[in-house]
Amino acid sequence: NQIKTNSACGICKSCLLYIAGNHPDLYSIEPEDSSRQLKIAQIRGLIEYVTLKSFIGNRKIVIIEPADAMNRATANALLKTLEEPPSQSMLFLLSNIPSKLPITIRSRCQQIYFKPAHTNADIDWLQSKLVDTKYSAETLFRLSGGGPLRALSLIEGEQLEFRIILVKDLKLMSIKSCDTVQIAANWQALGIDNILNWLMKIILDLIRLKLQRERSHLINVDLKEDLQDIVNSLDLNSMVRNYNFVLLKHQQSLSLMNYNTLSIIEEVLFYWNNSEMEN
Repeated sequence: NQIKTNSACGICKSCLLYIAGNHPDLYSIEPEDSSRQLKIAQIRGLIEYVTLKSFIGNRKIVIIEPADAMNRATANALLKTLEEPPSQSMLFLLSNIPSKLPITIRSRCQQIYFKPAHTNADIDWLQSKLVDTKYSAETLFRLSGGGPLRALSLIEGEQLEFRIILVKDLKLMSIKSCDTVQIAANWQALGIDNILNWLMKIILDLIRLKLQRERSHLINVDLKEDLQDIVNSLDLNSMVRNYNFVLLKHQQSLSLMNYNTLSIIEEVLFYWNNSEMEN
């Protein structure tokens, strides 16, 4: 705040406090530990915080990320504060899928959409970090949704292999050359979040191919041949129904404290099989 530029100066008291992670006018919450939801106690702590005056500046900043990790109870607890926020506080609710947020929350916020974009500098940076991988920087950007750090994290884990397993198994299902129950058991080890997130991206690619869109628009562009084989076994309406069903199960997995992973996977696969049988 000492140098008037379009970015942080990095040397003033505010910047140094932020870098150290203990700025008193910044309050952020995210799911704790392995929890996938924000807790009511976290929202209550936030509400108490925003009633206080700024400690060293004129504004307090509150960040909730991901905001769609709120369940009905935590969202309702936040409504009053969103309706009448203290004048010295600014609340930022960050979400990659804002449609998951209750309409009561969205209607009380000014919505700003950030479109992921990458430049040649981003691609060069990512390419410089790639060692012994078959994936190009451009492909990784597609798979990550345009986030450089997210793209880098993909090759450091098993996410990309999970995706290949899903596509290969869906291809086997399309030619009725597999045991759906066994596939469900195998998928269980991949993690429900990984499965549902990748399935939604895969189905979107199938829809693009069905509509004969350019393959350059595909997310899983490196798997386009296998995806094309799956496309031939489903009509467009079936694909849309499958996408909506997977999205529903994803929303349910986020809202339920206790759920049976294998049961959700089996529901998705049996729904998929029924869609194929209807064609």
